[in-house]
Amino acid sequence: MNKKRIIILIVILIIALGTFWFFKSPSEKPGEAVSIQPNEIIKPGDPLPGLYLTNPPVSGWHYADKANWGVYTEELPDQTLIANLEDGGVWISYHPDAPPEMVESLNKIVSEYKTGVILTPRTSSDKLISLAAWGRLDKFDYFDEARILKFIKAYK
Repeated sequence: MNKKRIIILIVILIIALGTFWFFKSPSEKPGEAVSIQPNEIIKPGDPLPGLYLTNPPVSGWHYADKANWGVYTEELPDQTLIANLEDGGVWISYHPDAPPEMVESLNKIVSEYKTGVILTPRTSSDKLISLAAWGRLDKFDYFDEARILKFIKAYK
């Protein structure tokens, strides 16, 4: 084969692999797919125009300003964190009842990222750990580093 044919075959292969990756089935992606709610900007103190579909929310009404990426020891409003999700980030939250060693392990993971990942406690969570991205959610009651890293890699 001549060089031109080899280059054409390589380009076709790259396009095919890229197309497969881009359109791969949502069931192959980590977490549960959730319908996207209106991403309307609201002001702090404004009443919510409706209820969120999930706990924690993964889309919907949110504030204009997002939080800085990183680790927080205090709760932040869901509406602030939804703005982070809309910006393409991952929000990891933990229930305050989570064991200290679980929280420390989450801190270590999130501390490895300069941007795109945020960790907060969240009293109203119904599981010890929740992983949220725009339109995706995964929740569980045990520490699973591989599962968390897979979620971050998929959506950050």
